[in-house]
Amino acid sequence: MNRFAAPRILPPCAPVQPEFERHFSGWHLGMGLAQSLAGFLPGLFKLGAEKPGCKSAALGMALWAFQAHPLAPGLAPWEVRALKEGLRVGEQTARTMLLAASAPPLGQEDAEAMDAWFDLARQDDRSLILRFLAAVLKHPEKGLSWLGHVWQDCIHLGIPEISAAALDMTAWPHGSEPIRQRMKADRAFHCLPPGEALDAVEALGPGAWGLWRAYAGGELLLRLGKKGEAKSALAGLWMAVPWHVNLTLKVHDLFNPPKPGDPADTAETAILVYSWNKADLLADTLESLLASDIGRARVFALNNGSTDHTADVLDKARQAFGPDRFHIETLPVNVGAPAARNWLLSLDEVKAAKWAAFLDDDINLPPDWLLTLLGAAGGRDDIGAVGCRITGAVPPYGLQSADYNLFPTPPAQPGPNELPNRVQVFDNCAGSLDTGLFTYSRPCLSVSGCCHLVSMASIAKTGGFDLRYTPSQFDDLDRDLRAGLAGMPALYAGHLAIRHVQHSSLARSRTAAQIGQVLGNKFKLDAKYSDEELARLASANRALLWDDLKRKSGFLVDRLGLSA
Repeated sequence: MNRFAAPRILPPCAPVQPEFERHFSGWHLGMGLAQSLAGFLPGLFKLGAEKPGCKSAALGMALWAFQAHPLAPGLAPWEVRALKEGLRVGEQTARTMLLAASAPPLGQEDAEAMDAWFDLARQDDRSLILRFLAAVLKHPEKGLSWLGHVWQDCIHLGIPEISAAALDMTAWPHGSEPIRQRMKADRAFHCLPPGEALDAVEALGPGAWGLWRAYAGGELLLRLGKKGEAKSALAGLWMAVPWHVNLTLKVHDLFNPPKPGDPADTAETAILVYSWNKADLLADTLESLLASDIGRARVFALNNGSTDHTADVLDKARQAFGPDRFHIETLPVNVGAPAARNWLLSLDEVKAAKWAAFLDDDINLPPDWLLTLLGAAGGRDDIGAVGCRITGAVPPYGLQSADYNLFPTPPAQPGPNELPNRVQVFDNCAGSLDTGLFTYSRPCLSVSGCCHLVSMASIAKTGGFDLRYTPSQFDDLDRDLRAGLAGMPALYAGHLAIRHVQHSSLARSRTAAQIGQVLGNKFKLDAKYSDEELARLASANRALLWDDLKRKSGFLVDRLGLSA
């Protein structure tokens, strides 16, 4: 008996329907976030008036949206519509959905407080945070709305007591106990060890929360290493919501687990690290690199004009690795990231390699990182880069990046006094919590440069990193775009998670100079490519993702016996 079996309450629906591909420009990009679901639901309900399969998908998506994101305001109208159009759930579940949907959204009158929370949640003042939460969450009418607004930040803080206090402070309206229990289970999922969290999720009522309960239980079982039971739970969930792109990719990979690379291939890999004035962080990165399985790969480190004790850190690392495996380049000044990368790529030993593994100087590497990336590459010669999932460095490991893809829309012309936004990249995790919905592999447009393999064959085709992006920002994306135009797209291996220290999911505020640097480099990127090149990239990217999705959906249909 599967204790996390998904309830059979939804009308059957084919995994991939022609209408999905024909009418939704971004369906293939993924639906791991509430805003993605909110973007699909209006069109699904409109199509559902004529296409029964689309109506089935709309009802299922509305129910999943409620259970996965119970306090997301943009989803509420479609959850109510689903009930009106025939979504069959129990009476208590229907009341709970309507109650959540009735919470008044935060408005213009709340803008100042919302801005204050944005700044406050990125500081380290527990007392002030708790005072703010006590003021807004006890609002008799908007308490639930405020809880939905602050919840992700409360989890991201990494202080379990704050999210627990938030639940205690909230003014829960009559009949909202099921929502309170759901949020307690969500807190357990993200803040507690998997074994303890599993108990909390299992205790959740399957009537109102059966779909999310099946997903959360399956994911926690995976984290506990109970793959058989996890596969059963997640496969059963997929049969209930087979239109879910992220879930399709994830469940496919459970039946086709990625294989590690051949240790012999490490001899054809050069590991490249460059650093400027991050000696202590660099030392931690190199320590994790030394502890990992890099086989016969050699390490090439560049001291990019550092004035701190980086030189001592590198000398110590050379002694630990051995001088035959650890090479140091020292520059008198900081030349920026693109030039530092190109300098390393120009070394004869690196040019002779098949892969260059670029590592940031503030990451923590798991033991199998290199073999995982090499295994994803699978010896192929048509891949430009292989990347992975990037998270924060401390629990609850908020997501920083997954796979990047282009919106398949023509480049938009800027309005008056607006900067162009012609390279429109979909960041499908957008600083969210790591729920496990991005632990899949597939081809893509680009991957994070924080830890990725770059094909030296693609470097030969496209050249190195563009110096116009000095000191940094968008140089990785630009190189991946050029590789894509050369017919060598990227590959995302989301089963591998790299912990990144300095780019916290909450630390989004920047100085005026930093903002200017980012905007300036984005302008360079937008002005670099022609409309024809961007259209060609978007078309090829879309075709790759759809082909991959159809193939994996077809596999699951055959394997699980779902009627297509």
